[in-house]
Amino acid sequence: VMLKDAPLLHTLNLNLGNNTITASGAQALAALNEAPSLHTLSLDLGRNAIGASGAQVFAAFKEAPVLHILALDLECNAIGDSGAQALAALAEAPLLHTLTLNP
Repeated sequence: VMLKDAPLLHTLNLNLGNNTITASGAQALAALNEAPSLHTLSLDLGRNAIGASGAQVFAAFKEAPVLHILALDLECNAIGDSGAQALAALAEAPLLHTLTLNP
């Protein structure tokens, strides 16, 4: 069973800092935007190799069906200007009440 398919998953905190996660890993994590009941998501991905393309996939959380609280720690991931611009789009998410970014 994939985490995104867990019907009762309301809160998820993942500390994956310093794990050499790349853009493809970020894309897999971004699939959590499809989780039907996920209200609160905290991803600590600091000190990985996500880069700009990896940061851009997290903009998909803007379309998450019930996500109200999102915390993303992308410290030391070289997301660059394009990654930061993509993450800025999260501020427009209609259901998101709390957004914490540490790029």
